[in-house]
Amino acid sequence: MPVSHKAERIQTALRTLPMFRGLTPEVQAKLAAIATVRDYHRGDFLWHEGDDSDSLTLIVKGRVKIVREAAQGDVILEIFGEGEPVGSIAVYNYMPYPASAIALEDVSIFALPRRDYFELLDRQPEFARGIIRELTRLTVALTRKLAEARGQRVEVRIAQLFLAFADRMGKPVEGGIEVPIQLSRQEIADLVGTTVESAIRVMSRWGREGLIVTREKSFLVPSRERLAAVLESREET
Repeated sequence: MPVSHKAERIQTALRTLPMFRGLTPEVQAKLAAIATVRDYHRGDFLWHEGDDSDSLTLIVKGRVKIVREAAQGDVILEIFGEGEPVGSIAVYNYMPYPASAIALEDVSIFALPRRDYFELLDRQPEFARGIIRELTRLTVALTRKLAEARGQRVEVRIAQLFLAFADRMGKPVEGGIEVPIQLSRQEIADLVGTTVESAIRVMSRWGREGLIVTREKSFLVPSRERLAAVLESREET
């Protein structure tokens, strides 16, 4: 019997997502029967703050931002990319999502019901270790972000943001390192805790100086060393 398009997409996700690579074909076949792959367009909500967290969600394609709504404006807490779990802390703790998830670009996600997620954690050590690594990375990243935001100039915070992007998702290309992510100036401002006017000022100046070049759907860092040099002056001015 031919494999349906839906089943083929799920099987492809299971083969390509790093967390599932250590699973036996039998376990992967079982997951393929109960998991789903969902598609979203840029700007679509995967979920809203307060929604039930009933499935483990991993990104197959695209990037997702996690947003906390506040009286002073939305705050972007984190950005997740291909292969990473999103909202796993809420799922693990049986709590509603503490923030909203929004597609930064066209996104495909792999969703596994919570019951089956916990069964995997109990029975598959490799999968459990992968989840622990991702949760640890997220905790460290959030802690570092809070520490870096204290007393740092806007230029330093934006440089730290793009250096982290370059290390995490950067691709060597002719002319530097490409960061394949599409962010507005407002989103950059939200990520570093500043005003959109400040983000526009810094990014415009850096564009003229060739420090960070804004492309249609990505950014180019011509020299990681030059961008890192911005961190040498950290005092508040």
